[in-house]
Amino acid sequence: MGKLSALIGGFTFGAQIFLERDCASERHSGADGLVGRLHLVRAGTVVFLQDEAEPLWVEGPALVFFPRGMAHRVELPCAAATRMACAAIVFDDGGANPLAWALPDRMHIPLQDLSSLRQTLDIVFAEAAAPSQGRDVLLQRLCEVMMIQIVRHEFDQGNLDAGVLAGLTDHQLAPVLNAMHAQPDAPWQLQTLATIACMSRAGFTEHFRNVIGIPPMEYLTRWRMGLACRLLRKGLPVKVVSGRAGYTSPPAFTRAFTEHVGASPRQWLREFAPLAAEVD
Repeated sequence: MGKLSALIGGFTFGAQIFLERDCASERHSGADGLVGRLHLVRAGTVVFLQDEAEPLWVEGPALVFFPRGMAHRVELPCAAATRMACAAIVFDDGGANPLAWALPDRMHIPLQDLSSLRQTLDIVFAEAAAPSQGRDVLLQRLCEVMMIQIVRHEFDQGNLDAGVLAGLTDHQLAPVLNAMHAQPDAPWQLQTLATIACMSRAGFTEHFRNVIGIPPMEYLTRWRMGLACRLLRKGLPVKVVSGRAGYTSPPAFTRAFTEHVGASPRQWLREFAPLAAEVD
């Protein structure tokens, strides 16, 4: 498995397509840090506005993506000539998901730079325009395909954060990451991870932070929380999820989940999981 496949495959995301006529309701997006916003500009001109940032003028065909729910506004100088569709992207574990924080804050990709996406977009707009049986499910699946194509493009352009990708190719850290990914429920200790890396505890901690950007135990927590979100959305009870995510008891898991995600498991399921679950 390539390092990009390992990064994408380890984390899941949900998607919900808004039809062109519904994009008006998405013209003011707040900063929630959880739900990303993907805008597909098929034709016309769209202006993306953010506080303390230069306006971004986009000529279609192009896409603009805010992975972590950055606050922005959308203006259409000539609405009649603009064709646009929008999508909400929900990463498991929200903006703390390593795949989400590997992406830039804002991406603008003219579609001539991403020819592989054109065929996907043609199907998306054709499906969005025709109320056929199974349209919603197909649109959601196509949005997943688009996300993978976008991530691959950013990877090829060198725009992904180097941390996790570098760790997956580091001869000392790769075995550690692979072990944590494969056995998130193991009782990992810092010394155990350092032993896998064939390093001293202090040297391993420093090297991990320098390459990945965060301490090893924080990375493990993020990975476990992403797994927990996926299991919760599948309907598993908290008692089962807590064990599979490496916690000794449901209360300990609930405290960690609430601190890390910003909501209890049940609250997260009520408020954030329904959107992501659309594509399960």
